[in-house]
Amino acid sequence: MIARRIKKELSHFVALPETAKLLTLSYFLRSIAYPLMSIFTGAFIWQTSNDIVLLILYHLGNFIILPVMFVANAKLLRIISLRRLYAAGVMFSGLGPLLVIFQRSETPLMYLLYGILYGIGNGLYWANRNYLTVRQTTTTTRSYFTGLQFTLAIIASMVIPPIAGWIVIALSFGYQLLAILAVVFLLGAGFSLKHGMFKTPVFSGIKKHPSSVWNKARWLSVAIGCVDSAIYILPTVLILKLTGNEAILGLVSGIASGLSGCASYVVGRKYRQPMFSLMFPIAIAGFILSGVPMLWGISIVSVSWYLLIANLSDSVIWIVNEPVIMDMIDDEVKRSGTSYQRLIAEREGFLNIGRIAVTLPFLAIAMINQTLALETIAVLCGAISLIIAISSRSTT
Repeated sequence: MIARRIKKELSHFVALPETAKLLTLSYFLRSIAYPLMSIFTGAFIWQTSNDIVLLILYHLGNFIILPVMFVANAKLLRIISLRRLYAAGVMFSGLGPLLVIFQRSETPLMYLLYGILYGIGNGLYWANRNYLTVRQTTTTTRSYFTGLQFTLAIIASMVIPPIAGWIVIALSFGYQLLAILAVVFLLGAGFSLKHGMFKTPVFSGIKKHPSSVWNKARWLSVAIGCVDSAIYILPTVLILKLTGNEAILGLVSGIASGLSGCASYVVGRKYRQPMFSLMFPIAIAGFILSGVPMLWGISIVSVSWYLLIANLSDSVIWIVNEPVIMDMIDDEVKRSGTSYQRLIAEREGFLNIGRIAVTLPFLAIAMINQTLALETIAVLCGAISLIIAISSRSTT
């Protein structure tokens, strides 16, 4: 039975185009590097400063520059091939975390600048990754491909953080080693597409006003950005605030990723797009519920509940939303005559409107009372997201 199941799953993978298989390898290698850049860069900032404001500023820099780089990417594609620009984005995304660890600074402005450097690489990476995913998949393969990418990413998130946590505990230069390893995996991810045939897109102006469907896509992107922002910061800070131990941080992160990985696989295989109108608000409600116990204080119980529910909700919201957004992009290109790159860049801009809309009040509250900020931000971002998601229904 197990052999038959494995054979069936392999048949799904084999059915993908060769270019999609190369993308799977590249995305997976980048997923291995990602926890080292995200969880443990955040851990380093917290452990060396014990100041959440610096961590928020670092991520705010990333959020601010991301949509700018999506626009810049379209200009750069006129002189640089898609494959090379993708590789450059993957590899450059390691620079910000590398500087955080090797050029430690407690100046708030420097952390904002480190975040901007991180966002420059991230922007180039995601602009080209999103385009490649849209163009190398179809409506019939997108749910499977998206579920596969999330599952592989979560496998990496299960294995890498525990190992990384013990490296930090065991070695005095552990953080420095993790930063170097992240760069090595990013190099591998960048060069994975070297032999693939990927057509460089043409960026054109929009010919018609955006449709009501695309306006809905904008609102949905803002809603996701609202709940997505806190995930970058809260888990790392909450675990370290309770334990102060990177090994526990890695172990807990791995367990949480394992549980969300199961959810990702099940949802990715069973989900169908007609379920979207039900699944999307349920996922957002999950973010609100994840933060409710923390309103009464940060404890082992409230933090454990948050990590479990928030991770599950994060997996579900991306898996149910991405295939729908990709189809909306396909339809809008056919209807309006605009380019894929323009719509992808615009979508990223609205995602980051949501991220910044929540990060700024998070920063403001943290500058007054850091504990209050940690206790309330999960419920706040979920509530704002739910209001926006409900409002999006009026655009159709």
